[in-house]
Parts: sequence; C-alpha cells; structure tokens
Amino acid sequence: MNRTVKITAALFGILLLGITGTYGYFSDTLKVTNHLAVGDVNIGLAEYEKKGSTEVAYRNPKILLPGEVFSKIPRITNYAMPCWVRARITFDSGGSEMEGLDESMISGFSEEWVKRGEYYYCTEILKRKESVDLFQSVSVPAHWTELHEDQELGITIQAEAIQAANFTPDFTAMSPWGNQEIQQCIHEQNGTPVCPDEAAELSVEFNGKAHKLMAVPGDFFSNMGTAMPGDVFEDTIEVSNTTDQEAEIFFRTAVEGQEEEQIQMLNETGLSIYLNGQRVYQGNLASPELEEDHSLGIYPAGQEGEMKFVLEIPDKWDNAYALRDAEVQWIFTVNEQEKTSGRDDGQSFYGDASMKGSEYSAPVKTGDETEVKWAVILVIISGGGVLAAAVYRKRRRRS
Repeated sequence: MNRTVKITAALFGILLLGITGTYGYFSDTLKVTNHLAVGDVNIGLAEYEKKGSTEVAYRNPKILLPGEVFSKIPRITNYAMPCWVRARITFDSGGSEMEGLDESMISGFSEEWVKRGEYYYCTEILKRKESVDLFQSVSVPAHWTELHEDQELGITIQAEAIQAANFTPDFTAMSPWGNQEIQQCIHEQNGTPVCPDEAAELSVEFNGKAHKLMAVPGDFFSNMGTAMPGDVFEDTIEVSNTTDQEAEIFFRTAVEGQEEEQIQMLNETGLSIYLNGQRVYQGNLASPELEEDHSLGIYPAGQEGEMKFVLEIPDKWDNAYALRDAEVQWIFTVNEQEKTSGRDDGQSFYGDASMKGSEYSAPVKTGDETEVKWAVILVIISGGGVLAAAVYRKRRRRS
C-alpha cells in the first residue's frame, strides 16, 4: 500500500509539472525616467555708442555741449526662452529746476516699437540669443546757455520681459500686457536653457529577438524640451509585441528620490492618458493611483497599439519655478504565457473609475483555456483511479 501510494504521488506530481511547464510565465520590467524642466525668461540690457564705423561700450559721464547729438544705443538681448519685451525711459535733471532732457530729444526708434502709456513695447517676439535696439541717439537742445553749466543729467532705462509662449499682447490697448505682475528674475546670468533636438518617435516594444522590453528614447518627455507656464504637450508611445507569443503589458509610475519642491511640480502638472483613442486616466504626474500596476492590454503576437499622453503645465507658475526640474519614472512590465491561462496580475485601466462613460473595450484574450481545465480534471481522475485500484487490491488480498 505504501509503495503504491508513493508511485501514485510521483505520477501525479509529474503530470502537474508537465502542465505547469507548458503554461509557465516570462516577466520583464522596463523603467523609463522622464525629466520635466521649466524654462526661463532672462534678458540683458547693455548700452553702446558709435565710434566712427564701429560700436564700443557706452561710457559715462560725458561732457555735453548745446546742440550736440551723441550716440547712445540701449540694446536688449534675450538669453533664454522666446519673449516679449518692453522698456520704460525716465529722466533725471540732477535736482535742478532747469530744463532737462526728455523723450523729444531721443531719436532712432525703429518701427517695431510702439509707445503705450509710460512704456515702449516691442511688437515682435525676441527669440533666444536675439537682440533689439531701443533707440540710437540723444540730442542736447541748441538753445541751452551757460545757465545749464555743470547741470547733471541722467537717463534711466528699465527693460522688462514676459514669455511669448501662451501669451499674446494686445498692442491696440493702452496696456498691451494687461495687469501682469512684474517679478524679479530668479536665474543665473546669461543662463541657456536646454533646447530639444529633432522630435523622436516614442516606443515600448516587447522584442522578439532580445525577448525583453525595449524603449526608445530613454526619456519620453525629451520632445517637450523646457516647459513654460500654460504649455500643453502631447506625444504618443507606440506599444508593440514582436515576439511569437501572446503577452500582457502593465504600466505604473514611481517618484522616489524627489524633493518636496519636485513633488509639488509633479502634483501640479496635469496628465491624461489615452489607449487607442480612449481616455483611461486624468489626474497629475504624481498621483498614488498610478503607483499600482495597470494593464495596457493583452497583445497577441505582432500586435501594435498606441498610448497617448498629454501634459498640462499650470499657467499660474511664475518666476519662482524658473529652471526647476523633476523626474518621474514610467515603469512597464510584460507577462508572457506560452498558452493563455486567464491569470490577472494587476488592475486594468479598462476597469478604473476613470473609465466611467468610456466606450472602450479591453482587448479580448485569445487562446482556448479548455485544454488546461480538462487536463487538470484528467489528472485528478487518474490519480483517484490509481488509488482506488490499490485499495481494491489490498482488500482482495485480505479476503
């Protein structure tokens, strides 16, 4: 009896191992670190004067004579993201009650400048590394006499800038920039932002030859470059299975290692995710909802799909956010079966609360699970039959 039971147990174990081997899992995980960087508005103001046919840096003080026209060229240069610029000119007569300089004595304004209120507005966007001159020269009235001798005169120019992205001035209004708050810049002098190269195609592929998940490029936010307040950026990730077996792909996020200011940025950045045209998530980049695995669907051999994402940068971000950056990991996992058993290893985007009202249907699992079911039943019946036969033979010997 003992010998028969051992043989039966061994036979039963071998049959189970055979089934398990046939329906074994392969798993691989891919981490893509995405970088979110905020751009900057950074301008500089320098003054030049002409000496013959060349320009040199403007030097103070100057001794001026009645009727003299002297060269003075205020030049505004953009060192960062494209922007609109404006300038205000004020005059100082040195505390004297005598007549001083005024705007009627300034000449050389180009057509791209318009005067609205107390500001001169440039009506063209100033691109990165471009410069624009405010005016060219200042003249001293010819009727001034020795009464103006030793009078100290001053001209102060204040230049300001605002981002060109997501902002359009109204130059027909008395205040083309509206009621925008002017803030002190927070950046390094002459800082240069990172500019994106040519747009890259994004993909996550379960590769047949390497038999692993592969991503191109290594940062799915690379096409975005530096973000500016109010930006809306979207891109599409091609998801494909080039193996010869059916595979299920999962998605989740992680924000470990980020500081409080970085987490704040991610929490304030809107994120929407669409699978094959249907929205399956709407929230932010650091939502706890995304920290658990969500199924992107089951992909038969050779199938492709699209995962589109949309990032929304808050328009309330101001100079305090200039040059900040943060990271978020997008983690993709693949589970491959040689034959589909119907196992579910994580949540599905298709069943989330965010999918209420959506008409999207999850991809249908292919393959016949009946074979597995009947194989298990057959093993149980066979094992039971062997045990019953052993008991019957034992009783027969006793009788």
